[in-house]
Amino acid sequence: MKIIDFKEIKKIAEKMKPAEWYDWVDNVLRKKDLFDMPPKIHMSQENGNYYNIMLAMYSDENLVTLKMIGRHSLKENEKRSVMMGDIMLYEADTGILKAVMDAEYITTLRTGVVAAHSAIEFAKKDFDTLGLIGLGNIMTVFFITFIDKLRDGNDNRKLTVKLYRHNQQEVRFAERFNNLENIEFIYCESYEEVIRNTDIVVSAVTKVDKNFVSDDCFKQGVTVIPICTMGFQNCDLFFDKVFTDEIEQIRGFKYFDKFKSVANVSDVLNMKKKGRESDRERIIVYNYGLGIHDLYFANKFYSLADVKDVSYNYPNSKYFV
Repeated sequence: MKIIDFKEIKKIAEKMKPAEWYDWVDNVLRKKDLFDMPPKIHMSQENGNYYNIMLAMYSDENLVTLKMIGRHSLKENEKRSVMMGDIMLYEADTGILKAVMDAEYITTLRTGVVAAHSAIEFAKKDFDTLGLIGLGNIMTVFFITFIDKLRDGNDNRKLTVKLYRHNQQEVRFAERFNNLENIEFIYCESYEEVIRNTDIVVSAVTKVDKNFVSDDCFKQGVTVIPICTMGFQNCDLFFDKVFTDEIEQIRGFKYFDKFKSVANVSDVLNMKKKGRESDRERIIVYNYGLGIHDLYFANKFYSLADVKDVSYNYPNSKYFV
């Protein structure tokens, strides 16, 4: 058995091209029907804390994963990430535990990459403006992957990237990417300034108690990606199309029954459903998170990890108490 911690996964990821993560996400979505994935379990706690429990099985690779991840406020003088989690990777046909792995970095990666995948898949062809709200790690992964995938396809178009001002995040974000060609960063004082006349709007804000802007701020042809699924409920009532990683996981949304159109991203990729059909359609994409992406990423990092096996003495013969 292997123990693959945060530092090992981060070390591996830093040596990779983000376009490779993009291909992992795309591959899983196209093969979604080959995986088994029960609905995500959510356990709420006081003060907005929670746990999410996610299971997945991939028989073709003889794998099962169990992910336990949660968000918990810091105690006094405590130093850790607010989001923490672990993945247990099993051999499916025996139940033998292959690895215990950090889930925080994997979750951050796949969440940002999935958002980038949605942006590239559903944006109108001639997009040239992005509006970004919530400029933390997930948004950084989104932008790294989005740009790398464009460049990987020899797309070096000029982009205006609007950044919402908050605690100097916008400055750090722009400085991080100041070496990129054909990218202009603009700092915005309001959500409306970020969203109005913008082709692709992405939010990674984790707590929102109302909609960001009124309906009239969303231009025709916009693609909206609320990574944490909040702040855009008004869009549910008038946008032309809603896409999602799994319909069953968003069926409980307040306005689900009022969506004009809803389809799984996997069905669009496999040409079972139509995606964007015109540059006038307003589209919103809700990615609630798939355990099968956790499984796929975990297995890839498992195969790349340079760590020694540790002893884990499970019973190997019949025993009596």
